Amino acid sequence: MDNQAWARVTAEFERQRQNNEQEEARRRQEIARKLPALDQLMEERHSMILRAVRGAFADPAMRDAEAMMEGYNKKINAALTAAGYPADYLAPVCRCPVCRDEGYVYENAVRKPCACFMRAYNEMLSEAGQSAQGAETFSAFDENRFPDAPLPGTDVTQREYMRVVRDRCRQYAANVPNGNMKTLLLHGGSGLGKTFLLNCVGNDAKERGVDTLYVTAYDLLMALKNAYFSRTGETAQEYFDAQLLLIDDLGMEPLMENITVEQFYHLFNARLTKGLYTTVSTNLNREEIKNRYTERVSSRLLDTRTGMAIPFKGKDIRLMK
Repeated sequence: MDNQAWARVTAEFERQRQNNEQEEARRRQEIARKLPALDQLMEERHSMILRAVRGAFADPAMRDAEAMMEGYNKKINAALTAAGYPADYLAPVCRCPVCRDEGYVYENAVRKPCACFMRAYNEMLSEAGQSAQGAETFSAFDENRFPDAPLPGTDVTQREYMRVVRDRCRQYAANVPNGNMKTLLLHGGSGLGKTFLLNCVGNDAKERGVDTLYVTAYDLLMALKNAYFSRTGETAQEYFDAQLLLIDDLGMEPLMENITVEQFYHLFNARLTKGLYTTVSTNLNREEIKNRYTERVSSRLLDTRTGMAIPFKGKDIRLMK
């Protein structure tokens, strides 16, 4: 199993679940604004469910909760269709009806990957452009996978732009561990090649004997949190000591109050103080990074004196044939 590909697919599913929740919230807000009577029906149904969960079946009005739920559902679906919406517009949003985008299913109490997860994992291995040895290297980077069409508002094609991005990443990698640029931030939308180039940087450095460590932002936060609260001497020192630390999918980890920002700031600041190298990929833009992590963290990632931030632009190549 390719642990990096597995971790990336896991992060992709987490991102999809967050998108699902945001879309569900948007739809609910839209209905509340446009159809307040329907929103009231939704609230009544929700209250009825809570009463049932709390064991309120002793209430005579709750003896036939299933029939009441069916009645509410019919009224809600009818109101939606009458207003021109699909009957399932307020149903849970998901791509896979089997696992509801959890990525896992249970068979006889055994947790196993859903077929949709395994399909995404296999596609990740294929679309990453890996060689027979599974290497993600600058020489394996295929610029022809990117559209030869101008980026919006420019006369530079996405293919030309990504060629420049590749060269900048290669230059950064070649200077580890002796260059002045300690931090490399790769930011932009999904399917633009960020993770591939992040791994190219890591593999290039590793081939030259640089101590290199890869981790997803989610796993990194869990390790930092567990070490912080450990009573058994557990540490996360390897993330503070690796010459080159590769952090994939920053922004996909939970934002825990008084933990996420503080632990990431401590890590990034310590690594800069030691003169170590950190490469980060994220779907967040510069403003979103500042808003999510505060100025303290974003200044460590976006400081042009100690690093460089490269925006990834264009179309998601995973959606293209």
